[in-house]
Formats: sequence, structure tokens, C-alpha cells
Amino acid sequence: MIDMGPDKSVLILLKHCKEMKQQEMHLRLITLLLLLGCSTLFIFTICADLRQREDSASSEQRSPDYSKQDRVCPTDTQTNSKRLRIDLRSESANNKTDPQYLRWNVVFGEKYNKERRAIVIPENGFYFVYVRTALNCHGADRASNFEKFSFALHKWNEGYNMNVTLMDAWDGITCSPDGSKSAFVGQLFELLKGDHVSVWIKQGYKLITNSAFGAYLV
Repeated sequence: MIDMGPDKSVLILLKHCKEMKQQEMHLRLITLLLLLGCSTLFIFTICADLRQREDSASSEQRSPDYSKQDRVCPTDTQTNSKRLRIDLRSESANNKTDPQYLRWNVVFGEKYNKERRAIVIPENGFYFVYVRTALNCHGADRASNFEKFSFALHKWNEGYNMNVTLMDAWDGITCSPDGSKSAFVGQLFELLKGDHVSVWIKQGYKLITNSAFGAYLV
């Protein structure tokens, strides 16, 4: 038996408690590291499995037939070739009486029906259609006269077989030795495949010196 004083016993007990707390902290730290490692491994396994499934699904979708379809899809050039781009210039005519449809010569583009004197719409969509007209009224003996000019934009489709007015325009010019002016109209229209768009001169055909008429898909 060893006789210890009360102070020494307390010091030994405190030292023992301190060592126990250090061991407990070490155990907690080791446990936390193990949990973090297991969680990381679990997440990595799930991500790898999802990536493998996505790769498998992508491989199944891009079968030889699918790849063949990709190769035969229209190119940008082929798509653009279907987009309407046309510009016309008025054709001189001996008969300049009102009213009548303007005749045109093609500057560029292919969708022009000479018989109906109309632009033919190749597919459904929104089209910007424009008409520019140069007017001239000369003669000093008519200096006080004012000549009216008006036209309409018509569309026709064999589906309903009737002319429909898309737009009306009015203008005029005062006759003088050098009297001339230019009129321009343009508007966006929703048109259907097979629509025939033409320019109908109501009044003032004799005032026209030249005209431009065109449309393009937007």
C-alpha cells in the first residue's frame, strides 16, 4: 500500500480524464474520415453508373439507320434553295389602259407564273412583299393637272379560286415639264403554299415608267 496525498490523487485523475478525452477525439476524427470516404465512394459509384447508362442509351439511339438519316438530312444550302427570293421588273406594254395586272420580267428567282403575272409562294410562312413604282407626268400644257395613281396587291390560290386584296395603295403626281416621283410600299404577310401574288393597277397605268416587285421569306 502506498500512501498518497489528496492533491496527488486529484492530479492523477485529471490526467487520466485528459487522456480519455484525447482518445475520444481521435476516435471521432477517424470515424468522420471513414464516413467521408464511404460517402465519396458511394457518390462516385452512382455517377459512374449514370454515365454508363447515358452512354448506352446514346449508342442505341445512334444506330446505323439513325446515322444514315443524319447523313441524308438536307444541308443548309438545300434548305436555303427552298426559301423564296425573287425580284421582278416591269415589262413594257402597248396597252396602258386601266385597270390591268402588271407584266414582269424576272431579275432573279424562279417562282413566277407568267400567265397569271404573279409570284408563286412555295411554302407556308411569313413573306415581305414590296412594290416600287416610278411615276412620270410631263407636259407644260398640263402643269395644273393632278394625276391619281392607285394599285392593289392581290393573291389567288386554286384552293379558294378567287382574288383577295392584301393591300391597297394610293398616290398621285402633279404634271409638269419635269414632274416625276417614286412610290414604295412594303409589308409583311402570312401566306400559304400555292398563293399567287400579283399587282393590280386600278388607276394611272400610263404614269408608270418602271416598277419593281419582289418577295422573300423571312
